[in-house]
Amino acid sequence: MRTRFLSILSAILFLAPMLGYGQVLTPEDDGIIPDPPKFHHHNRVIEYPFLRQADMMWSTRHWERIDLREKINQHLYYPIKAIPDRKSLFDVLIDGILTEGTITEVFKDDRFTIGLTAQALEQLVSSFDTIQLDPDIPVDPSNPGTYFLDTISIRANNVQAYLIKSDWYFDKQRGEMKNRIIALAPYVEDPKNKNNKYPLFWVWFPDARYALHTHQAYNRNNQIQRLTFDEIFHLRIFNSMVYKEDNVYDRAIADYKRNDALEQLLEAQMIRENLRNFEHDLWEF
Repeated sequence: MRTRFLSILSAILFLAPMLGYGQVLTPEDDGIIPDPPKFHHHNRVIEYPFLRQADMMWSTRHWERIDLREKINQHLYYPIKAIPDRKSLFDVLIDGILTEGTITEVFKDDRFTIGLTAQALEQLVSSFDTIQLDPDIPVDPSNPGTYFLDTISIRANNVQAYLIKSDWYFDKQRGEMKNRIIALAPYVEDPKNKNNKYPLFWVWFPDARYALHTHQAYNRNNQIQRLTFDEIFHLRIFNSMVYKEDNVYDRAIADYKRNDALEQLLEAQMIRENLRNFEHDLWEF
């Protein structure tokens, strides 16, 4: 009896994977595995672990630049035009603010002193340019027949980089150096003037986590295991350069390493190396 039971159990375990291939899929699934288990839009945002202030024995603040021209950062830039299952980080932020309303904490500066409403942000993203129809007839605001308005919008292809403001701290309770992102900003190129580049707005990162968690980025190594933008930032799956460290002068690296890009890069690497060495020194016995 026991032998028969084991034989039946072995047959079930052997045939179970084969039976899985007989599942009925619909065109909406668009793949081998149905939609709900493959994507993360039904999952909730994982809260930060509880952190006591007494457990933070040391901390520093960094401002970093994520250059989208680097290959390792292209999953934050593409696709320039949204496709059904994916869109760029810029479109995720803009849609979260203007369309979905899931992002409300938007500011003009990284100190969170000047708040921006959705209407104010829409004016920053889109502007109008007056085009003269006839070169012999001057533009008359009261006569629409002499001009037309051209809408100039900042889109995903205008984003050159992303700026992040984050805190590094050592948690003595868990015995590890951790990073927590405070703010995120798209660094854009002005469509009217290619030489004018500036951070378009700053988003308080904890408020943007829901929008980031409900959208996936491209994973070139494994299509079935896509990561959300929230996971990408927490796992730091990007390359960045420090352009400012918290200091008594409140100045960036470019303010005291002027007109020398190589010196600025070396200074940024030294700041990161000092952070790594500090963590190693804490483990001396």
